[in-house]
Amino acid sequence: MSTIKKIEVEIFNKNPLAQIIVTIETDEGEIGVGEAWWGIPNSKNPGSTSIPIASVIDNLITPHLIGKDNSTIEKHWFDILEYGYRYGDQGIFSMGLSGVDLALWDLLGKQLEVPVVELLGGAIHESLPAYASLPPLRDPDLVVNEVQRAIDSGFSAVKLHEIDPMYIDLLHNSFGESLEIMVDVNGHFSLLEAVAFGEKISNRNIVWYEEPVRPMRDHKAIKKVAMQTGLPIAAGENEYTLNDFKQILESESLTYLQPEITKIGGLTSAKKITSLIEVYNIALCPHNFRSGPSLNASLHWAFSSSNSKWIEIPWIQGEFSGSYDLPPLSKGKVFLPKGNGLGL
Repeated sequence: MSTIKKIEVEIFNKNPLAQIIVTIETDEGEIGVGEAWWGIPNSKNPGSTSIPIASVIDNLITPHLIGKDNSTIEKHWFDILEYGYRYGDQGIFSMGLSGVDLALWDLLGKQLEVPVVELLGGAIHESLPAYASLPPLRDPDLVVNEVQRAIDSGFSAVKLHEIDPMYIDLLHNSFGESLEIMVDVNGHFSLLEAVAFGEKISNRNIVWYEEPVRPMRDHKAIKKVAMQTGLPIAAGENEYTLNDFKQILESESLTYLQPEITKIGGLTSAKKITSLIEVYNIALCPHNFRSGPSLNASLHWAFSSSNSKWIEIPWIQGEFSGSYDLPPLSKGKVFLPKGNGLGL
């Protein structure tokens, strides 16, 4: 195989929905593209919160890969993780590793002229159910309009990022029982508040209640919310290591597991998490709120797992900073993008 000649990191920041895109080039001129987690949005200075993560790639990871065989992805993953362990196995180091790892998988797929899903053992699904994931809007008319736009585009399930139960009642009254609703409060509530909110929405057509409590990784509190509200719980986007996922699955607090591929260390880590998902027999619903390399990588992973249940499709007005298209969608289903590698 070829050797890695250059790794470039670019922060796309034309709006607050920034993206960190990683490009790996070989000595043969071959290109692989990946994506790291983008950071907490900053509307006043878009892309500024991406800088620490990009720096990890530039200054800590890249020097260990230049001149190396690009095809030995598993070796690179272990070597980089071992080198960077004292920086922590969670947080921005793992986010940076994710971006590089995804680029390596994209590159290898292009070299072998196959989609990445073939490198993961092949696709199990022809399509998967998809839901339109709205950003926090905090405006009743805007929420109804965006949900209607999603329904008109074929979706029958949506996710709200709202913290007032009024919005769930609004959708129920506007669209009826045929609309399935996911509710993500991003750990906004204390335990008592999370239970109270959950009880208020529990008589609606709720698919799941996502990250209901702060801290978002308080597994015992999450389980209490599930038991006291009777709602299915989704979480996992803020877990990082294999042991993190083992612990949250052992807590028996979740119905849906949502790893974030730009945080966990990429597809190399995702392969390992797949085994845990099968052991604990839980539904895989990859978390993602960008179009482009991260969403495509999540799709290739999900399509290779028998436990996959839902795919998150970010549903915004306008586009993300990287200007990537959404994958093929039809009648509430998502299909794998065509093409080799990640299909970008």
